[in-house]
Amino acid sequence: MPERDEIDRLSVTPRVVVRGVGSIGQRHARVLTRLGADVALWPVRPRPAPLPDPPTSGSAVQTLNDSSGPAALASADLVVIATDTGRHVADAIEALDAGAVRVLVEKPVAPTRLLADALATHPRASDVWVAAPLRAHEAFRHLASVVRDIGAPVSAHVRCQSWLPDWRPDRDYRESYSARLDEGGVLRDLVHELDYAEVLLGRPTLLGAHLEHAGPLDIEAEQAATLLWCTDTATVTCRLDYVTRPAARGITVRGPDGVLDWDVTTATVTHLDTTGRPTTTTFPADLDRDAVMATQARAALELTPDAKPAQRHTAGAPATLAEGLATLELCDRAKELS
Repeated sequence: MPERDEIDRLSVTPRVVVRGVGSIGQRHARVLTRLGADVALWPVRPRPAPLPDPPTSGSAVQTLNDSSGPAALASADLVVIATDTGRHVADAIEALDAGAVRVLVEKPVAPTRLLADALATHPRASDVWVAAPLRAHEAFRHLASVVRDIGAPVSAHVRCQSWLPDWRPDRDYRESYSARLDEGGVLRDLVHELDYAEVLLGRPTLLGAHLEHAGPLDIEAEQAATLLWCTDTATVTCRLDYVTRPAARGITVRGPDGVLDWDVTTATVTHLDTTGRPTTTTFPADLDRDAVMATQARAALELTPDAKPAQRHTAGAPATLAEGLATLELCDRAKELS
């Protein structure tokens, strides 16, 4: 795993506001500060004590409040929206209207596609990124570059399976957003899998979906989902769940000239040729979550969402708003079918 000071700092000092200071907001702040950005944290609710500065090489992180926050938005090169899902659209619009150059919204954009319409139709919608850190994995970018080596993919299986109580052992999982009926559930929570599968295999047409609310977890949201869709070249199955141990995450793609398997948990891509002989490549940097998020953050600052897809994908950039909304539509359709 790379040392933390191996992350190259930006050549300029962008001004960044991180709206929301939960675990993901503080991670964004830490990563952006290490990249050399001037970062300010703006909590949604007043904090009883000062927030700790992310560990970095001497850079302090400013804490804003509702009086100083709006002015900071106006001068920001990037605003990261890391609030509750139900606030994403309103917080993103506030940043755009204030004059922020670009906005990076955490996934999903909104609880449903309909609730994202105000952002989708905003005059500055083209300045919005949607977080998609799996695109920033070196292993995924390698997979995307060699997927045609197995011929036109004819089938694939996407998987993201884990045990929700293990996510944050120091917190009751039933109190997390993942458990909430209106904001959580595996479809919204694990939407990254739907996003990267579309990048790799093309736009999906959903054929079937089965959502499971019953199970070992005491939550209102769905605990598992199994989806079936097709693209122009492949038929895809997808399993998302909160109820599996040990965790499994990745994709297996099969074609007439071999098989490719990306195992996210081990940061490996394995290529089986037509005889079954394996060649495995490991990408150890992908095991450092901060390093992956730094790749995404750098691309979000250095590129624009209207850059060419090949350039965005090579750089490990986030999803565009249109792409983020497309995966949200797929989630909505899965709920309808189920």
